[in-house]
Amino acid sequence: MPDPNFATNLRRLLLFEHKTAKEAAESLGATPATVSRWLTGKRYPSAEALITIETLYGVSPREIDGDPTEFAQVLADPERIAYAADQRGKHDVSESLTMRHRRRAQKERQNVVPITKGRKS
Repeated sequence: MPDPNFATNLRRLLLFEHKTAKEAAESLGATPATVSRWLTGKRYPSAEALITIETLYGVSPREIDGDPTEFAQVLADPERIAYAADQRGKHDVSESLTMRHRRRAQKERQNVVPITKGRKS
């Protein structure tokens, strides 16, 4: 049975970071349904997901599993807030690179001359 402290603390983390479950799922590489199961305490994330949470938000799995009162203090730690902001900046850069690649691909598609099939008259 998953730890109820984990679900409570994960909900607090997402609230503190102003993230929805869907946004968290996208940044963690999980489905929204999976994140929902974590938030309701029905499931516990894999080790890989826990490492990703730690990398993105600066909160260790041990801290997330801990007492909710102590976890609130961890969330308010200025060093953790600065780390998470730095990680968000890195994530935003990768998204902008993705958008640039998409725009370039769209331009290339516009320059392609379509081959038409038809009868010669």
